[in-house]
Amino acid sequence: MNKTIGNRPETWLERLALDGPVTRLKTFEVAADALAWNRFFGALQLVLIVLLFLSGAFMAFYYSPAPGSAYDSVDYALFSVPFGDIIKGIHHYGWNLLLIVMGLHLVRGFLFGAYKPPRQLVWVSGVLIMLIIPLFIITGDLLPWDQKGYWSTQVRLSIMGSFPVIGDFMVRLLQGGPLTGIVALTRFYVLHIVFLPGLLVLLLIIHFHFIRHRGLAGPLTQDNSLRKTVPFFPTIVNRWIVLFLGVALILGLISWYWPAPLGDPADPTDSTYFPAPEWWVLFLNQLVTVFKGSWSVIGSVIIPGGLVGLLVALPFIDASPQRHPVLRKKAMLGAAMIAIALFVLSIMGYLEHFRASHP
Repeated sequence: MNKTIGNRPETWLERLALDGPVTRLKTFEVAADALAWNRFFGALQLVLIVLLFLSGAFMAFYYSPAPGSAYDSVDYALFSVPFGDIIKGIHHYGWNLLLIVMGLHLVRGFLFGAYKPPRQLVWVSGVLIMLIIPLFIITGDLLPWDQKGYWSTQVRLSIMGSFPVIGDFMVRLLQGGPLTGIVALTRFYVLHIVFLPGLLVLLLIIHFHFIRHRGLAGPLTQDNSLRKTVPFFPTIVNRWIVLFLGVALILGLISWYWPAPLGDPADPTDSTYFPAPEWWVLFLNQLVTVFKGSWSVIGSVIIPGGLVGLLVALPFIDASPQRHPVLRKKAMLGAAMIAIALFVLSIMGYLEHFRASHP
């Protein structure tokens, strides 16, 4: 029998005990500038992550994680499945765009002091999310089982093997043997579609929890108490849906005109193949090149690890309440020096690869 509350019948939300959360969602308000043109990188990141999840789930329906069939399954999904080339393109261009958007989001957060109290944990959780995304790319590169993905993975495993103490163990754990074969492909696949998505969703929940309780960083020249607010539902949700549809359409059109690349099938015996490093790891590749032999650990572990540690610890190193860039000269100078160094290393890495591939 249907229960009654007062003089009215019980609603389905009340039967499911969801009336409380829905009421809180309807009454929850956020800053009206949450999706303004100059600060919507966080929302755009979420759009791209959702698109990557959806396109990846579609491709997983047709994928076979075995060296003898992986390439053929990707080829089939790309060229024989209706709209498969567009879905694959959205996945390919989506992660490239996601890396750019994450970088812009990080730069904006740093310039506007978004890591300042009381939002330290918002920054830390955001940095952890940023560090998870490259792991998706690294594990996903091997899945098509083409020349580029296979040999890029070999390069990364060799760099990983140079890590002191844990390097050999990590390589054996990922490869499952002395060679990159079916065990390695299966483990990369499981990491890519199960463990990493689960970890990313957990970090996103933690990140939004801290945003909910600590709020978004306000404009530098305005008192936060004077900021206008709008309902999260439906105002912000509707804006996000429009952004989602717009980005999906743009990436779909790009994928239609410029299909995602798929190289030749992987040939583990072709040691002459020289994989081109991705644009986002050019500086890391150059660091490994600069520090050779017994010094390689500096370029592969110490410097990258130090940069990551610096990002995570930034809210506790620069804990002053000042947010304006002009009032944070030391932090701005240090960040500028690091940015210039990374840019120069990337240019050097590109030129070195160009010379090696065009003798």
